[in-house]
Amino acid sequence: MARRRPRPTPPPKPAPELRPVPRSLPGRTLWLLAAAILCAHYALAVLSLRRENPTVDEVNHLPAGISYWQTGTFKLYRHNPPLVKLIAAWPVRGAVMKPLFDLPDWRTDSPPQALFGSEFMRLNAKYYFELFTVPRTLMPLFSVLGGLVVFVWSRRLWGGLGGLLSLILWCACPNILAHARLVTSDAAAASIGVAATFLFWRYLHDPRWSRAALAGIVLGLAQLTKFSLLLLYGIWPVLWLVHEAAGFVKAGFGNRLARSSLQGLVLVGLSVLVIDLGYGFEGVGRPLGSFNFASRSILTRPRLRSDLPPPTTKNYLLHVSWTHRVNRLRGTALARLPSPLPSNYLLGFDEQKIEADALPLIWFNPDVRDPDAVTGYPVYLDDVLRRHGWREYYVKALLYKVPEGTLWLVGLSLAVLAASKRARGRVLDEFTLLFVPLAFLGAMTFLTDINLGLRYVLPMFPYAFIFCGRLAPWAEGCVGAARTAARAAVAVPVGLTILATALIHPSYLAYFNFASGGPDRDPPHLIDSNLDWGQDLIGLREWLRANKVDEPIGLAYFGQIPPTLFALRGDPFPWFVPPFQPRKLRDQAAANTAFLDGPAPKLRAGLYAVSATLVQGLPWRVYDPSLRVWAGSWDIVHDYAFSYFRSLKPITRIGHSILIYRVTDAQAAAINRDNGFH
Repeated sequence: MARRRPRPTPPPKPAPELRPVPRSLPGRTLWLLAAAILCAHYALAVLSLRRENPTVDEVNHLPAGISYWQTGTFKLYRHNPPLVKLIAAWPVRGAVMKPLFDLPDWRTDSPPQALFGSEFMRLNAKYYFELFTVPRTLMPLFSVLGGLVVFVWSRRLWGGLGGLLSLILWCACPNILAHARLVTSDAAAASIGVAATFLFWRYLHDPRWSRAALAGIVLGLAQLTKFSLLLLYGIWPVLWLVHEAAGFVKAGFGNRLARSSLQGLVLVGLSVLVIDLGYGFEGVGRPLGSFNFASRSILTRPRLRSDLPPPTTKNYLLHVSWTHRVNRLRGTALARLPSPLPSNYLLGFDEQKIEADALPLIWFNPDVRDPDAVTGYPVYLDDVLRRHGWREYYVKALLYKVPEGTLWLVGLSLAVLAASKRARGRVLDEFTLLFVPLAFLGAMTFLTDINLGLRYVLPMFPYAFIFCGRLAPWAEGCVGAARTAARAAVAVPVGLTILATALIHPSYLAYFNFASGGPDRDPPHLIDSNLDWGQDLIGLREWLRANKVDEPIGLAYFGQIPPTLFALRGDPFPWFVPPFQPRKLRDQAAANTAFLDGPAPKLRAGLYAVSATLVQGLPWRVYDPSLRVWAGSWDIVHDYAFSYFRSLKPITRIGHSILIYRVTDAQAAAINRDNGFH
């Protein structure tokens, strides 16, 4: 009897290739449409800037970038990495700034960015606003890059129509447009972050060495853009694990693990090299134990009595933090290890971490009885102002500031994902589009206490828009009346999003959706960079000119630009500070910090302009021409110095952020009586 030959073992199935891209439009037509949408996005971003001046952060970002080009050191305003500032400053790198390098503060390790931003403004007053023109026109190129990545990634997953749908949502998003125009890092971080993750996603599908290297290089560029993108170092390994767990190839795991580990080391090494190159290798190799870290992080430990006294600094927040924290490696065998990263990158991250955390209140006031009480930036949500954040802040900000049409499409995409098998991608694709934005949202919600604006979660947006791209092929795949209904369920929300953006143009920063009450809701749901970031001082000046206002106007402005700048530019207008409630202010120019105890002057009838952020009580500085110095100001040290304006109804608003009041004699008398103004 013949022996039966053993059946040969079938070879392992190869890893699945990317799904073929359905081509519902010719390739050339598709790319022409995409190019037109991106050009329209760029034009909207640039045109909207004509009536808006530099915002709170821009005032410091641009001179910091110029200082990098002129001095080769990156110590000024190192709270953010330098890539965006370097690119923005390149066209104006010759602006007058060298006299500031002779100031004593420049010789310190961390010069005060507000001082240098203010003095840079004074030195370049005649053409200060014009200095920002070209840098601001460069900034939307980052969001054009982000839109291109969104289009290409979505097209690979959902075909040409899906790619166009995702691209429209990106380009028509008022929140992307709001920050794409500014000399800040928020929109750039969203764009470069999604570009880096897209390249890593491609590497996972085809793990070539060249793709690993390219992903590592762009990961380094992401780290040069914003510190929040450090999360990618934790997110990417999770994506690799999911790819392996969901893969069809079970054999050879050990070989794949070894290869992936080597490629991962090269990827990380290249990212570190790019960071070092971005900082010109400044401070690379400095002993790790020599840094004065102060944040509550793995970099530090509680200060002991045996530790050396903390260093001196004019920065009060650093002074307090150094009193309680010290470099963890100091005094250990690892203190002499050379740093693989630039010194200002590490110190900038440490300082940013201090500001992002809620600090123990007992650090500032030993008499506090509650050891768990914390303090931080004053933050506002739903007519409540306090010194620590809310867990629900960013979720509410998304619900208030994302257009209803976009919210509908995200919800519909989730429903389609759950109900329709043909609309689902592979496990890795779906996991990436869901996990990455949730990781950013979770990190900002639970790992920080910084509730200053929706801009901190902008890196979520591109993944949400790509996720919505599935709706185009899903709608086209329906039959008969269902197809008509599905098309309408997609097209109508897209049209509503475009309409919402058109209606808020050019004041994109102030966008709130209709369901939340819009940008003029009283009281607003959110303030600061969500509504009023100091962008409309130029708009106020134009309104005064257009309405031929020649009477002095009471002005309390939330921003970094002293209104006296207009006088230095040869375009003065008469203004004064409205009365403030007693014990709310102190003189920033004075050597002491004594509160002003005397009775506040009376509110008199007339015209007043007050920033929405100050009306809601946020502490800030208030500029005053009577102090007889170029940027003389009062520091609001307690909340609600100008809250009495909440009892009045504005006659108009400048860009939704500056409220104009016409106070009558009767109203002035009532406010004076209720607030103790004499």
